[in-house]
Amino acid sequence: MKNNSFILLVLVLTFFFSGYNTLFAQQELNVNNIASINIDDLSDAQIQKFITKVEESGYTEDQLIMMAKSRGMSELQIQKLRARIMQVRSGKTSNEQNSTLTNLRQSKLQQKKELDKEAGFDLDPNDPFFNLLGDSTEVEDEGLKVFGLEFFKNSTLTFEPGLNMPTPKNYVVGPGDEMIIDIWGASEQTYQLMVSPEGSIRVPNLGPIYVSGLTVEALKSKVISRLKKIYSTIGRGSYADVTLGQIRSTNVHVIGEVKKPGTYTLSSFGTVFNALYSAGGPTEDGSFRKIEIYRSRELISTLDAYKFLVEGTGENITLQDQDVVIVRPYTNRIIFDGEVKNPAIYEILDDETFEDLLLYSGGFTDKAYRGVVNLRRVEKNRKTVRSIDLDSVGNFNMKNGDEIYVSKITNEFIDRVTLEGPVMNPGEYELREEMTLLQLINKADGLKGDVFMERGVIIRQNTDFTLASTAFDPKKILSGEESIVLENNDIVKFQSIYDLREEYHITIEGEVQRPGKFSYASGMTVENLIFLAGGFKESASKSFVEVARRINPDSAKDFNNTAEIFNFSISKNLSLSREVSQFTLEPFDLVVIRRSPFFDDQEVIRIEGEVKYPGMYALDQKDERISSVLKRSGGLTNFAYSKGATLIRRTEFYIPPEFLSEDDEGNVIVKKADGGDASKIRREDLTYLFKRDTLFADSAQIFRQQESIGIELDKVLKDPGGKFDLILREGDILSIPRALQTVRVRGEVLYPSNVRHDNNYGFKKFVASAGGFDQDAKKSKSYVIYANGLSAQTKSFLFFKSYPKVEPGAEIVVPRKPEKTPLTAQAWVAMASSIATLALVIDRLVN
Repeated sequence: MKNNSFILLVLVLTFFFSGYNTLFAQQELNVNNIASINIDDLSDAQIQKFITKVEESGYTEDQLIMMAKSRGMSELQIQKLRARIMQVRSGKTSNEQNSTLTNLRQSKLQQKKELDKEAGFDLDPNDPFFNLLGDSTEVEDEGLKVFGLEFFKNSTLTFEPGLNMPTPKNYVVGPGDEMIIDIWGASEQTYQLMVSPEGSIRVPNLGPIYVSGLTVEALKSKVISRLKKIYSTIGRGSYADVTLGQIRSTNVHVIGEVKKPGTYTLSSFGTVFNALYSAGGPTEDGSFRKIEIYRSRELISTLDAYKFLVEGTGENITLQDQDVVIVRPYTNRIIFDGEVKNPAIYEILDDETFEDLLLYSGGFTDKAYRGVVNLRRVEKNRKTVRSIDLDSVGNFNMKNGDEIYVSKITNEFIDRVTLEGPVMNPGEYELREEMTLLQLINKADGLKGDVFMERGVIIRQNTDFTLASTAFDPKKILSGEESIVLENNDIVKFQSIYDLREEYHITIEGEVQRPGKFSYASGMTVENLIFLAGGFKESASKSFVEVARRINPDSAKDFNNTAEIFNFSISKNLSLSREVSQFTLEPFDLVVIRRSPFFDDQEVIRIEGEVKYPGMYALDQKDERISSVLKRSGGLTNFAYSKGATLIRRTEFYIPPEFLSEDDEGNVIVKKADGGDASKIRREDLTYLFKRDTLFADSAQIFRQQESIGIELDKVLKDPGGKFDLILREGDILSIPRALQTVRVRGEVLYPSNVRHDNNYGFKKFVASAGGFDQDAKKSKSYVIYANGLSAQTKSFLFFKSYPKVEPGAEIVVPRKPEKTPLTAQAWVAMASSIATLALVIDRLVN
C-alpha cells in the first residue's frame, strides 16, 4: 500500500511539472483562443498593449466588446476586461497615452510585429480581427514609386514665389496690396497706399479710386489719368509711375486626395503648385493629371502636373483668395519597369498612347531591347499579354492596370572576333565579310617576337552554344600557305613561348646581403649572381661555394640522384679562376654560400638589478655560466635578494628587432626571413604585448617571446660550476631584485591584496591577512609562486593539509571550486519519472 501511494505521488508531481508551462502559456492574450482567456491571469502590461493596439486601430471599446462576444468570450470575462481596461487607463494621463500612441505609430512594422507576438497577437493578416490590431501607419511600397510623389517630398524645394521680381502684367490687384505712386520732374511726390477692403485707394485731395480687379497695366492707366486732375504738369514736364509694393496674402483651400488637406495662406503670387506643396502633394491614390481649380464655385482651370513636371508647361495658374484646389482619385495607372530611364507607376489619360508613356519615363535606356515590348493586361477577368510594335507606338492605347516590363538586350555580339596573346594590339575587332585570319593579324599590326610559332587555336561557338577548338600553324598562315575564314565570335589565341614553360629563375641562399630568387638570364655566372645579391657578408666562407642543379629525368643515368653538385672557391672581390669562370648557371640552379666555421657574432647577455656593475656583458666562452658573469659584474650588492633572482630566456618564437619595421599608419610589421610580411600590429598593441613578453607571430595566435627560468642563486654562489650554475645563452637576462618585504595574495580570498611578510607567519596566516578563504575557495589546490619563478603546491593526506612555505616576494594563489550545474526542471521531471518507473519495477518484483 505504501508503495502504491508513493507511485501515485510521483506520478502527480510528474504531471504537475510537465504541464505547468503549458497551463501558464494558455493564459496569454491571444485572439485566436479569446474564449478561453482568464482576464485575471493577464498582467497590466498585457492589458496596456491591448489598449494601445485598439486605440491605434481606431476602433471603439464597444466595437471591441462586440468582436470579443462574437468570438465566444463569456459575459463575466467581458465585464472583467472592461474593469481592467478602466483600471489601467486610470493610472495613466491622457498626455502619456497620446505619447505612447505617437511613438508606436512611428515605430517600424517589424518592431510592432514583435510586440504583437510577445503580447499574444500572433495573427494571420487575412483574419478580419487583424485590422483591429494591425499597423495603422502608412507603409511605403518597397517597389516602384508613383511618378511625381517624390517631387513633393523633396525638402530642398519650397515653391515659394520670388518677391524680388517685376510684377507680372496680368497680376490682378485686390484688397491688401500696396500701391507705390511716384511723381517726378516739375512736381515731385511719392504715395504709398494700401488697397482697402472695399477695393479702392485714396489719394489726398483726389478722393477714392476703385482698383480691385484691375490688372497692373489697367491700374497704372487709371491712376495716372486721375492724377492729372491735381497734377496738371503730368505729361508736360512731370512724370508718374505706379508700381506694386507689398503684396497681399490669400487663403486657398486644398482638398481631396492630398496628404494634408486644409486651408493654406499663400502670397498673392502663389500658384497651384505652391498650394499642392503646402498640402504635401497628392496621396498615392491622388491624380496628377486632373487637378481642378474652382473660383466662385466655377471650374476655371485643370492642371496636368505631368505637363509641368516633364515639359515645364501646363495650367499652373496664379491663385486668388478663396480658390479651391481639388485632387481627384486617379483613373488609369500603368506600371512601367525595366530598361527605361525612370521606372515608375504612371497615370495615363484615356486618349494617351505608349508613345506618351515613353515621353514621361524619359525613354529607353541604351541597353533596352527594342524589338517588341510585351505588356500584361486584365481582360474579361483574366490576365492576358499584348505585344507592342515599336513602329506603331503612337497607335497603341494604354488601359488601367497594364504592366509593362522592358527587357534587357542579351549579351550576345554580332560581327565580332577577338584576338588574344602576344600580338601587337590584342582585343576585339570588327568581323567583315569573308575576313581571314591573316587579315585579322595584319589589322593588329602583326605578332610579337615571343609568339609560339608551332601552334595557334581558334575557339568557335557552335549553333547550340557549345564550344569547339580548331588548331592552326602560324607559320603557314603568315606565309599564305593556309587561309582560314573567321566566323562571328571567334576567339583567336596565340601563346608566348614563356607561357608554355615553367618560369625560369635561379636561387642564391646563405651568407649574401640579399638572398632569394632572381630571374634567369642566359650566360649568368656565379660571380654575377653574387653581385646581384649584394655581395658577401663578413661571415661568408669565400673558399666554399656550392651549386646544386636539377637532374633532367630524360637524361638521368642514376635515378637515385636528386641533384648534381658543383663546388668552387671564390675570392672576396668576386674573381674566379679561368676554369671556373667558364661555368654558367642554368635555370633552377641553387647557389649556396656557406658560413665560415671561424666566424661568430658576439653573444650578449644583460644583468639588471642589484649587482655592482649592471649592464650588457659579452660571453667570452660558449660555456660561460651564471657565476662567471656575476663575478665579472662585481657581485651582489648589500640590498640584493638572491632568492628572488630570475633568468629570463628567449623562446623559439623570439622575433629579432631587424625583422620589425613600422609603416606610415603606425602599424608594426613583422618580417619573415625571406623579407615578406608575416603580420601587422598596431604600435599600442605591440607595447602592450611587450610588457607581457609576447608578440603576435600571425593573425591567429599569440606566442611568448621570452620565458623565465627559476634559479636558486644561493646554491649557484655556493657551488660555482655545479648543477645549479646554468650555462648562459645569447639574449639571456639575469634579474636580481632588491630585498622584498611583501607577499601577494590573490584568488578566492575575501580581500585580495599585498600583505607584509613576517617570518613568524605561515601560509594560512597570510591568507587570513587577506580576509581569509572565500566560500568558493579550493583550499587543497592552493599554491605559492616564489619570486624566482619556482612554485610549490599544497599537499593533502587524508584530512590533513601541508601548506607550502611563504617567502618575501612570493605570490599565494587560491583557485576556485569548479561550478556545479544545477538540475533543470526537465532533469527533475526525468528523475521523478525514473524513480516512479524503478518503484513500479520493485513493487512488481516484491509482489
